[in-house]
Amino acid sequence: MSQSEDFPEELSDTVKNFHGSLGDLQSKLDLMLSQPRTDLYDKLDPMGKAKMDLVSAYAINSLFWMLLKTMGENPGAADVKKELDRVKEAMMRCKEIQDRAKRGRVNQGAAKRLVSSGLWEPGKSKIRP
Repeated sequence: MSQSEDFPEELSDTVKNFHGSLGDLQSKLDLMLSQPRTDLYDKLDPMGKAKMDLVSAYAINSLFWMLLKTMGENPGAADVKKELDRVKEAMMRCKEIQDRAKRGRVNQGAAKRLVSSGLWEPGKSKIRP
């Protein structure tokens, strides 16, 4: 019996896709590893450094998840899922910090003047905050 006869036909496309994805991953890792990490890291601002650390942690945990799956083990039993969730939560906090920085600021003095002038009625003295 040949090796192709032993392998289930319904899994062949899945394995081919997996193999292609591993090839893509290898090419991207080769690009990233072509320079020392410290050179890349030193060029980044603190937010960029945090993102790089988070992406690295997520990628490593995802690869470990795939390794356990290919070995036929339950990744949930190895607490990989908890670690992935923890990294996702940190990514969300990082995104919230970025969004907060992009948000417009309210000039409180101007807002108070706007409200007090809107409440002013002719014939009455002005309301001073």
